[in-house]
Amino acid sequence: MFSANAPSNLNHLASDVLRLSDFFINNPDGLTPWTETFCQNAYRNYFLPLNYIRVANVIERGSQVGFFKGFETTIDWGSGPGTASLAFAHNEKLKTQLKSQILIEKSSSALKTFTDFNSQFIHPDFTTKLSLNNLSCNKNKTLLTFSYSLTEMDSLPEGWNEFEGLMILEPATHQDGRKLLELRKKLIAEGYFIWAPCLHQNNCPLLTLSKHDWCHDRFHVKAPDWFLKLEEYLPMKNRTVTTSYLLARKTKPDFDVTNKGRLTGDSLKEKGKTRQLICRSPEREFLAWMHKNKNEQVLPRGELVTLPNDLEVKSNELRVNTSPVITV
Repeated sequence: MFSANAPSNLNHLASDVLRLSDFFINNPDGLTPWTETFCQNAYRNYFLPLNYIRVANVIERGSQVGFFKGFETTIDWGSGPGTASLAFAHNEKLKTQLKSQILIEKSSSALKTFTDFNSQFIHPDFTTKLSLNNLSCNKNKTLLTFSYSLTEMDSLPEGWNEFEGLMILEPATHQDGRKLLELRKKLIAEGYFIWAPCLHQNNCPLLTLSKHDWCHDRFHVKAPDWFLKLEEYLPMKNRTVTTSYLLARKTKPDFDVTNKGRLTGDSLKEKGKTRQLICRSPEREFLAWMHKNKNEQVLPRGELVTLPNDLEVKSNELRVNTSPVITV
């Protein structure tokens, strides 16, 4: 979603990015100023591409475990210009599977400002009515999506639990991440199964066994040269982006989780070993490579891995002699 051609004035774009960033920080519950030129410039060239990368990669995580099978419609709640819907429409597998997309956004300006995206959606239906009632869709084949919209809400909208699937992305902050882990408990209580990032339906160890951890994923950014030059004017750098997410369905997962684990932490080098937080159960566990064995590994955060059979369990460590295999 990055423009192939550099904007005409990177210094001016950087000023717009900082201005919109400050707006988000100072007005966390405020309506995004979509009609302002600075907002349009910053969002189109900076915020939208980075959010698109987050959503597109979460879609790939879900595809790994077959999460999207059977969905015919997506509902993009608090869609803004439709970043999440674009990611679905651009996915080679899903664009032939989906039959329609519904975008719900209270600001008509957001959708009007980015009308050039409309032709890319899959038979879109736009509405400013913040309601899930009377939508023309089969709820048993509909995925309800919240992409960075729940952070602005106190609770899920009425009728959320009538849909087969939920896809939720939140900022990868301590506050929003742990809030999402609390929401995970509610989803399970309502009869939903978590398909990703979790590989189990038990208590989340990051929530129950720690007061500081939160679950989030990290994705690498492949940006054009002009974007890298833009960041020379900015205090923030985006070689990677992070997000917290949940994929849930009323249908039970059929993905085989035998000897599988999700890497929920970055690689940490400690005295005599390298450890990496991994999720596969309600226990808080670490993969561990002992330096004396000279088999240290650095695996990407968020990846699904198949564990070797020769694990040596020591306390909360899963000590490995051979390398886990990233599951594709």
